[in-house]
Amino acid sequence: MIGSNVRRAALLGSLSALALFATPAMAQEATPDSTATDQAYADADIVVTAQKREQNLSDVPAAIQAISGDTLERRGTKDLTQLVEFIPGASIVSKAAPGFETIQIRGISSGTVGDATVGYYIDDVIFSIPNLQLAPPSRLINLERTEILRGPQGTLYGNGAMGGLIRLVTTQPDTTKFTAKGQGEVSFTDGGGTNYAGDAAFNFPLATDKAAFSVSGGYERLSGFADGALGNNLNGIESWNVRGKLFLKPTENLDVTVSVWHIDNHQDYSNNLLAVDPPRVHEPFGITPFIDTVATFYSGSAKWDLGTVSLESGTSYIDHKLRIDSVVNSVLPVAPGVFLPIGIRNNSTFATHSFNQELRLVSQGDSAFSWIVGGLYTNATITSDIDVNFRGLGPAIPFLNVVGAPLKTESFAIFGEASYSLFDGKLIPLIGLRYFNDTRTASGPTTFGGVTAVDSGRGKFDALSPRFNLTYKPSDDALVYINVARGFRSGTIQTGAQALLGQLSGVTTGVIINEDSLWTYEIGTKLKLPAGFYFDGSFYYTDWSDIQIPFNTPFGLPSVVNGGDARIYGVDLGLNWRTPLNGLTLQAVVNFNNSTFQNINPQLTVVSPTARNGAQLPGVPKNNYSIGATYSTAINENLDFNFYGAYSFRNRQQDLASGLFGGQIENLTLRAGLETKKLRFDVFADNITNEKGPILFTPTAQQAIYPRRIGLTVTLKY
Repeated sequence: MIGSNVRRAALLGSLSALALFATPAMAQEATPDSTATDQAYADADIVVTAQKREQNLSDVPAAIQAISGDTLERRGTKDLTQLVEFIPGASIVSKAAPGFETIQIRGISSGTVGDATVGYYIDDVIFSIPNLQLAPPSRLINLERTEILRGPQGTLYGNGAMGGLIRLVTTQPDTTKFTAKGQGEVSFTDGGGTNYAGDAAFNFPLATDKAAFSVSGGYERLSGFADGALGNNLNGIESWNVRGKLFLKPTENLDVTVSVWHIDNHQDYSNNLLAVDPPRVHEPFGITPFIDTVATFYSGSAKWDLGTVSLESGTSYIDHKLRIDSVVNSVLPVAPGVFLPIGIRNNSTFATHSFNQELRLVSQGDSAFSWIVGGLYTNATITSDIDVNFRGLGPAIPFLNVVGAPLKTESFAIFGEASYSLFDGKLIPLIGLRYFNDTRTASGPTTFGGVTAVDSGRGKFDALSPRFNLTYKPSDDALVYINVARGFRSGTIQTGAQALLGQLSGVTTGVIINEDSLWTYEIGTKLKLPAGFYFDGSFYYTDWSDIQIPFNTPFGLPSVVNGGDARIYGVDLGLNWRTPLNGLTLQAVVNFNNSTFQNINPQLTVVSPTARNGAQLPGVPKNNYSIGATYSTAINENLDFNFYGAYSFRNRQQDLASGLFGGQIENLTLRAGLETKKLRFDVFADNITNEKGPILFTPTAQQAIYPRRIGLTVTLKY
């Protein structure tokens, strides 16, 4: 961690100097369609479908970012952890391994249990794992764009999208031409070893304007960097994925797309380290620790153009498995001043099968009245097999055992939005509403402390989520909006043992944990300004009620309670400047956030003192920001020079259970290269200052930032 403001200022100054390194002669030779024009924080011309209809980004009356796939590639942004650095108000709450990570947006964070507080969509279909706050485990390869909406999106996107929504829009097959693209990468990790990655994408037109098929995939091996008694660089990562996508247009009015995406992530040990400086793993006590995330995502979408309306369908099936075999080191006092090292082993599997079907009717055409109505059905099951035991005292001593315990959720939602354009489009009021109904059941034997009980529980949860929006457009270059929206998260079911131990700890709780919800009030603006400036900003205030708060019991097993409320207010700001120097674009985003507990159950404060009135919410920084620069110029008619640099800062975050704070996180990235029409070479350096972290700091683990990495990327297009 960089400890001084002086050093931080020096880093910012270095980035600015590097960004401006270009001679006037080179700038004059820059091509008009320089790639830098796409390297913007919010390119106002990009078309998005965040409101389930096509719109220019600058016309969407909401806090939204859109980043093209080409921009992600040129930045070297290959996973959600890197993407989050560019989202104001967002941060990684926890990242134990690739695919085992939790993200918060705008302070909506309550640990890592329960359903996610951020919604995720892949193309037009939902990605959701019940009772686990997991992001999609994908690498960001061969995407058309990402769309990030900040603030509650419950009306159109439903359960869990309280803090915001992240959409991954994959590249659509092209029916007109064959294309091929490959990328290879080699890099070296500070304190680690050599890394390799390779990705490829192919597009096959099957019938002009009628059918096409694309296939893409990749492999990445990242060296470990943490040492232990069994050797060095023990926490290495291997990831691979393959995606096939078929587009069909059987008639002029019907488009059909089907896709299969398989993802496999494996990490030796985990990112939960004993220490981060120097990085050291927990000793394994005779096992081979790992975390695996394996997912297959099947999806299909269809759009039938009926003239003034379109009928649209999105279907998905998710087969997801998270496997953990890890050890946390601790000590057992056996005499005054004498401690015996022990290991706490967690050997668990969480298998999810989820089916989702959405249908909607969307108005089309130039009518002043626009509307959308639809419905979503979800049927999902997550089956938990959990075995926690103590090691180092002879034979393993059982602590907690859950075998084949399924949690089932069956839900449906009906939603709609309508808007009317007044005064030649200058004033647009909008109203929306969603009704959600969810039935959850859980059952299975739980053994704790040698006592076995068969748990069963059934809960019904429902919610009404309105949205009110008023947009004022005084000109084509300016937009002001007021947005009031409700977000929600479905309730859940914990085991009888968790509920009992919570009560024995002095906290009144039960097997059924009720839903939590929030209201957000927001005013924002988007401005295309003279001299190449594009600005967007928003101020928001959120009331969050009946928060699902986890807490540790003195008996070692966590419990959950609807423990209180929170008040959140903050500011998001974004600025993009296409400078007078042709080919140079500068970007900056910043968030200031104040998120505090209110009306906390005093019983909870006794057990978990950090959950108290006025305390900052866990996993939420008070501010974060990033600045970036892209520069592209033509060296001659066949060769371009490209540069990208970015610096990001995230303030410290607190662990709820312990009150310990993770570190302030600063990251400096630089990339530079040469490009022809078919070939590009980039040299890069990530985490140049070799930040250690920790991202998350608990009494038993510290989560590290991946160390400095320097390498070369080669991209070939055909």
